[in-house]
Amino acid sequence: MSRDRLVIVMYAFIASLLIGSSLVVIYYESPERLIQGEWVEKEWRLEKDNASPELASSSQLQEGLRKEILRDVEELHLGVWKFGEDRTLYAADASANRDLKWLIKGRGHVLELRKNGKPIESFQIQQISAERLVLHLNFDLQVKGIIEIVLERKDPTGRYAEKI
Repeated sequence: MSRDRLVIVMYAFIASLLIGSSLVVIYYESPERLIQGEWVEKEWRLEKDNASPELASSSQLQEGLRKEILRDVEELHLGVWKFGEDRTLYAADASANRDLKWLIKGRGHVLELRKNGKPIESFQIQQISAERLVLHLNFDLQVKGIIEIVLERKDPTGRYAEKI
């Protein structure tokens, strides 16, 4: 193989790598695109991985734990969470809209809610797909996954993200 032909093959290979990686970046379904749209709350679950089986969920100790955990949590039972393209989080009830902004941080695994530019809540994105979003509420405590919020897409047949 001649030197000129080898140079042409090398440039063609580099160009195809650049075009291929550009296409992957453009069309990759990032969490920011997947989360946009309307989601319906299916459940809020208080998990107790280390609790003993004899501890009933209606006990005074369990109720005290729930109150302690939720004491400083903003009221986030929105019913329908609508994540707008402008990074605004809308509630189903327009009067409940409190100027909440959303932001995906880290490697796409942290959802942060902000009000007036200040972070109010932070969630670990446990699972995100076209139909289901599972969030774990982060606390200042060294506890992980104590409250799990399960959301499902309001219109699963609709397009959840448009390609550019």
